[in-house]
Amino acid sequence: MLYRRKVFLNLVSKSKEPLSLIKLHKLMFLLVEASNKELYSFIPNKFGCYSLTLHDDQVALITKQFLIEEKGDSPFKSFLSINTSLCDATTILLEKEDSQLLDAVLRKYQMKSENDLIDLTYRMEPYYGIRSKIIERFAHDTPFLLRVKAIKKKIGNASRGLYTIGYEGLSIDSFVQHLIGNNITCLVDVRKIAFSMRREFCKTNLLNALQEAGITYIRMAEVGIPSKKRKELLPLGEKDELFAWYKENILPQCPSYASHIADLVSKENIALMCYEKDPNDCHRSLFATYCKEQQPAISAIIHLRGDSGEKPYSIIGVFYPPKELQQSFDFVPDRESK
Repeated sequence: MLYRRKVFLNLVSKSKEPLSLIKLHKLMFLLVEASNKELYSFIPNKFGCYSLTLHDDQVALITKQFLIEEKGDSPFKSFLSINTSLCDATTILLEKEDSQLLDAVLRKYQMKSENDLIDLTYRMEPYYGIRSKIIERFAHDTPFLLRVKAIKKKIGNASRGLYTIGYEGLSIDSFVQHLIGNNITCLVDVRKIAFSMRREFCKTNLLNALQEAGITYIRMAEVGIPSKKRKELLPLGEKDELFAWYKENILPQCPSYASHIADLVSKENIALMCYEKDPNDCHRSLFATYCKEQQPAISAIIHLRGDSGEKPYSIIGVFYPPKELQQSFDFVPDRESK
């Protein structure tokens, strides 16, 4: 079992009462903030910090019957509890440090209400308020609202142009963070086949994740490289030959797609998406260049990631607080013990 899922199950198991879905995400966020492990990443949604990966783990653990779900009409009224017949202490054993830290988080926060946890996490990181549907509850907290406004403004001022991004090595949450941080509101999937060994990047799952983040998803398989051609040339290390074939055989058929891309770029920031981290290793960079040549109105091509070392929070980094939660706990875990 994935270690992060063991942490998830321990969080539910150690809770004094069934855990609402709202509390699940807020308590896990507080645990991650206090930990030196990157168990989950989070995106902003209508109720604050939300982890797409945590949700996927929830579905998987319910399917495997490790968790029991009591469905309600909202995440405030939907609850999770542990299936004790399948999850004994040895099944989900954690490292001592993580178990202690989880206990500390629960002691400090589990008896707070859902609304109190929402308020707490918003104030810890106002970034998670940028898509809030309940921001009016902070009407009298002017400093908080000003920080949210400043973050929205900074994201809104992201460079305009045609972006490209590869998901290699990213979690789905970190991937979406790159998009949100650069004010990308439309993702164009230029893979020939929208399939991945990582299920979160398969078409339907990716579409659902983007919908959660308020980002439009468009398939443009026609500009992709056929799998047969990839299999013929890439195993032989003939990337240059593959790209030459692509420019000669696929791009000449793409003027209408370039026009469509230019039309999208004129209205919003969009990103071409494929697998490879480095744009120089991916046909998306060739298609992006072709689009700009065909449609000079596209002002710039901006490759995210590559070798720049860019992090998904770079656009909001000045607002992201240091991890100071541990100082507020009743004890400090012994980080030398294992």
